[in-house]
Amino acid sequence: MTSPAMPMPTPIPTPDDFPVTWESPEEAMLLWDQEQLHNPHPTTPFSAEFQNELISVHLAGAARAMGAPISGIKARRINTYFYFSAVPDFSLIEGAEERVKANVGKHGFGMNERWEREFLPRIEELNAGLLNFDYKGADMPSLAEQFERMTQSFTEGWDIHFKLLPGFYIAPAFKGACAEMFGFTGLEAYEMMQGSWNLSVESGSKLWHLAQATPASVREVIQRQASKPALAELATTSEGQAFLADLDTYLDEYGWRTGSFDMSAPSWKERPDLALDSVRLMFKVATDPADDQARGLAAADVMANECRAKLAGNSEALGQFEFLLERARTYPQMQENHNFYIDQKLVALCRLILNEIGDRMTAAGVIDLREDVHYLSHAQVRAFLAGSNEKRQAVVAAGRAEMEHFRTVRAPIALGSRPPIENPDPFLNDFFGRSLVEPSGSPKELKGTPSSRGRYTGIARVVRTLDEADRIEEGDILVCDMTTPAWTPLFASLGAIVSDSGGPLSHCAVVAREYGVPCVTGTRIATSFIPDGARITVDGATGMVRLED
Repeated sequence: MTSPAMPMPTPIPTPDDFPVTWESPEEAMLLWDQEQLHNPHPTTPFSAEFQNELISVHLAGAARAMGAPISGIKARRINTYFYFSAVPDFSLIEGAEERVKANVGKHGFGMNERWEREFLPRIEELNAGLLNFDYKGADMPSLAEQFERMTQSFTEGWDIHFKLLPGFYIAPAFKGACAEMFGFTGLEAYEMMQGSWNLSVESGSKLWHLAQATPASVREVIQRQASKPALAELATTSEGQAFLADLDTYLDEYGWRTGSFDMSAPSWKERPDLALDSVRLMFKVATDPADDQARGLAAADVMANECRAKLAGNSEALGQFEFLLERARTYPQMQENHNFYIDQKLVALCRLILNEIGDRMTAAGVIDLREDVHYLSHAQVRAFLAGSNEKRQAVVAAGRAEMEHFRTVRAPIALGSRPPIENPDPFLNDFFGRSLVEPSGSPKELKGTPSSRGRYTGIARVVRTLDEADRIEEGDILVCDMTTPAWTPLFASLGAIVSDSGGPLSHCAVVAREYGVPCVTGTRIATSFIPDGARITVDGATGMVRLED
């Protein structure tokens, strides 16, 4: 007797304004998810080459090492947006869950210690090599060598990033154990993980203290006008200069962060006006973010004690719970701290050499503006460093035009074909979220993923880049594609958060729980569904977002 045939994937209709040419019929049969969590906007060609490598090589290798039933992960820049597809290997499906559990047990539980002992010192060494180089004083051969050092640092840094993967799986392992022990079906397990020290909350706390210590005369300058002219005015007074010195000290430590994973986005260190936008918000925040985190830890301890009471008399189960809780509480710390040093600082420092190369290309007439370098390929940059002054204006113009056109097009959430079975991976689902728009049953409601409990009604501010952050008022509801650590200082002033991407283990959700802010992630379409300025209600426990009359 033959086994029933596996159902065929269902083709996903392609919008007329988003044409796709597949390289093979097999590609069209795969599910291609838009990578909204890190790349929700059009990606420049230079950064896309790096993104392709880190997904198709490093993430794919790490996932296979974890025991995932895949032959690899494909990545493509389609109409300037980034998509990826996990290619299934059906011969590996049997036993996949056991392989993942074995790797978590073997490599995951001690990963935070390995990060501190082995990986972090190496990342700091790589970052120092990028930060301390004399870009202006380097001759062309030295600059060419530094460019190769930058690409190697990026590759090694992201290889380390994905070696952390077994440690990230501790969180869903704890969630699964709590479901078995206590019948938890919601966010209870993840809420018990909150409260551990991490650099995202620390950076917000430091900025809050900086804002609270600001003299009244400096506050008046910052609050009266936009941040760029405010910086210029502050530089003309002694009190303003003292504030700027303190701000620069803060940015030396915490300013190597951007609102995007594209190297075309400047860091706070490059654009202190972006940091000043957050300082302006911090003037209105009454509570130190570290105190919010401490209250979160106290609430987590209350929940943990309730769980301990339920296990009284069962020493084996209690011991398992204590071990998993201790390990799971390293997740927010490892998630946020690796993000600080790799996803943010390493990427921001890689941009430094592109600034210098862009300046030299402009001086040589190869391109017209420093930022044009981001529309070139790695090979074209290397050709310039090797002595070629071939004009690249036409390449840049075509790349800019393509990005500007597709910036006005709503990219499909998914392309290709939808498989008959959703991805069963517990971590990837809770980190990236699902690639579907969940039906809500009402034209005024949007269904997302519950990510931080609480219910709040307020004014929605649809903010897709940090350049728009100055529109946010205290108590507003942030509606965004995704967040990075550069967005974290905003959280202290928010009433709630709704994001297109991510799940309850994403950066946005983890930090929202640390701050006690209601959060719904993974809506996929919130930034287009919710009008800016609309009054909405966010329920972080159910994942429902409602447009109010």
